[in-house]
Amino acid sequence: MIEAVRIVLSGYGLELAASMLVGMACGVIGCFVILRGMAMVGDAISHAVLPGVVVAFMLAGTGPLALFLGAMAAGVLTTVLINLIQSNSRIKGDSAIGLVFTVFFAVGVILISALPRGTHFDLKCFLFGNPLAVSQPDLWMMVIVAAMVCGIVFLLFHPLRAASFDPVMAASIGLRPKAVHYLVMFLLAATVVASLQAVGIIMVVAMIIAPGATAYQWTDRLGVMLALAAVVGLFSAGLGFIVSFWQNWPTGPAMTVVAGGLFILSMFFSPRYGIIASTVRRKKNTRHIAVEDLLKALARLPEFSATVDRLADSTGLKAERIRSLGRNLSKKGLIDVLERDTFRLTARGEEQARGMLRTHRLWEVLLSKAGIDEAQIHPMAERLEHAHELADQIDLALGSPELDPHGRKIPRKEEKEDRS
Repeated sequence: MIEAVRIVLSGYGLELAASMLVGMACGVIGCFVILRGMAMVGDAISHAVLPGVVVAFMLAGTGPLALFLGAMAAGVLTTVLINLIQSNSRIKGDSAIGLVFTVFFAVGVILISALPRGTHFDLKCFLFGNPLAVSQPDLWMMVIVAAMVCGIVFLLFHPLRAASFDPVMAASIGLRPKAVHYLVMFLLAATVVASLQAVGIIMVVAMIIAPGATAYQWTDRLGVMLALAAVVGLFSAGLGFIVSFWQNWPTGPAMTVVAGGLFILSMFFSPRYGIIASTVRRKKNTRHIAVEDLLKALARLPEFSATVDRLADSTGLKAERIRSLGRNLSKKGLIDVLERDTFRLTARGEEQARGMLRTHRLWEVLLSKAGIDEAQIHPMAERLEHAHELADQIDLALGSPELDPHGRKIPRKEEKEDRS
């Protein structure tokens, strides 16, 4: 690995830098692609640029500007045709996208087959990417396009954010959501074209989606998401470039594998939306609800005490589960464990249970006033009662009612009686 780093830095520094900038641009524009649900459009553009590249090659040779303009023309035409089909036919959404990009890609393949015998056109380079095979002018074109995409997103961050999250609101403040949509499509097309020779037609969509999807696992703020996606895209391209030398892999697929690997790691280990964190929170919530149900069941019984078997019948929890919860609650001073497998609320436990009964009965009053069917009020309140933070707001909105719909007294915070 160290030897691969030395080789890359000593002999392919410009190619590495250009690939990393392209990866950064992919990450930045990929955030808007994800938020606007345009992943299929990115896939369509990446495939549809092929005929534009071939036509440019036939007319002007392998000049980077000519190939870029040809690819951009095909990308913009793809965007326009998709929107025209969606607006003027019964074909909508992914059907229009699938139709356009497959036809364009097929046209590109036909044009390649029609090239004069002996003409060298490296289709494999465009399909799978190979930054080592491109010329220095091509690399500078990649740098310029990447800088342009990131610069436009930075300068027009607020209009792009407004039109992406709430087009109606954006229109009401004078923005033109449709113009913003076409701007995003243009930036997407430019990013795809700039990435073709580094990543390839087939892999470029993954490089656009994966960094943004990775960043989306870590934050709800668009600015932070853009910054994280840029770093992930840049790192994925750089590490993928080095790994391709280390393991003798194709460069484009190596970049894509690294980007996909980072997304998988984020999917599992993100502290807010990761699978592990979500599983831990779900288990904590399940335990929290079981504890509250147990305390509330004790508060509704005479003397605030009951056997484990009786609590199992009233809560639906298994006896062994109740014993485990009981031991934990006993350590916290909320219940006393008596002889004959019996639990009893302590003074602290009574106070906490009273708060739950108060929340439950306030929810019942609110649901009753909302016109909910009487048979559904109690089960719905059972699910909602764990949102204790809303109890005071509900109490204030209802005018501090004294009784629930069943005629039972709603405990006040300072009261310690009537929990049956």
